[in-house]
Amino acid sequence: MLSSRVVHAYLLTGPAGTGKRTLADICARALCCQSQGERPCDACPSCRQFLSGNHPDFIRVKPEKSIGVDAVREVIARLSVKPYEADRHVVVIEQADKMTAQAQNALLKTLETPPGQDVFFLISTQITALLPTIISRCRVVRFHYLETREAEAALKARGLTEERARLLARLSQGSVGRALELDASEGWWQLRDRTLAALTALHEKQDVGVAAFPLAEKREQANDILDILELCARDLMVIQDGGGDVIQTDIEEKLRQQRFTGSAMLSGVMEARRMLSSNVAWQSALEMLYYKMVGG
Repeated sequence: MLSSRVVHAYLLTGPAGTGKRTLADICARALCCQSQGERPCDACPSCRQFLSGNHPDFIRVKPEKSIGVDAVREVIARLSVKPYEADRHVVVIEQADKMTAQAQNALLKTLETPPGQDVFFLISTQITALLPTIISRCRVVRFHYLETREAEAALKARGLTEERARLLARLSQGSVGRALELDASEGWWQLRDRTLAALTALHEKQDVGVAAFPLAEKREQANDILDILELCARDLMVIQDGGGDVIQTDIEEKLRQQRFTGSAMLSGVMEARRMLSSNVAWQSALEMLYYKMVGG
């Protein structure tokens, strides 16, 4: 991306887990690197400062719930000071689509007349939330999920076994970032086991309370459960249609033992998502889902 003329602002946009932040960080290190050879070298004082999170000329903006105008004004104020070590400031704004309209307008003035050689990297999963005038002043770089086999190769290159890489590439639908998160998340695998156990209990006892209440401890976990159930519903429909393209190959036999239909499960998941988006209590959403699955 930096092999041609460096521009003052890049907009990296695409689904979560496709490498936008990773690329922005690599480019930022390269722009600040002091090496006369390949950049980033990850060995010069500038690279070491960057990797330790202490580079004085690198600015990272992360939202809490949103990015307000004060955060943008603070960045602009820092840009008014001459760089300490590099020949430019580099700014990475994560989740730039969470900037308020006022914040975007404040940033726009700087993007129109960028100071010196300063470079911005805006990272976004929702490009439509950005003002057209912001987009027009950036070089847009679009990211996409990899093909499953490409994601599998990338995961194997990071030291994962072939079997593990294949499973994670399928689970993440080609998102290497998401695959690595799953690989490191013991909690997700435990939650999936608990979800399958709840389905078994529901089938055996036809008791919604037995299945629903011990499962989710908070609203965020309810969303994770719905993601898992949607995966299970997809695999169940494949199995029940006689197909063999199961994503969760590691639990295929357990899925084959389920007596719920994939279509009923998916219908329940979609309705539960609508309820959660309307701020219905997550316990009620899960109860509805399980009632729908048992035909109640």
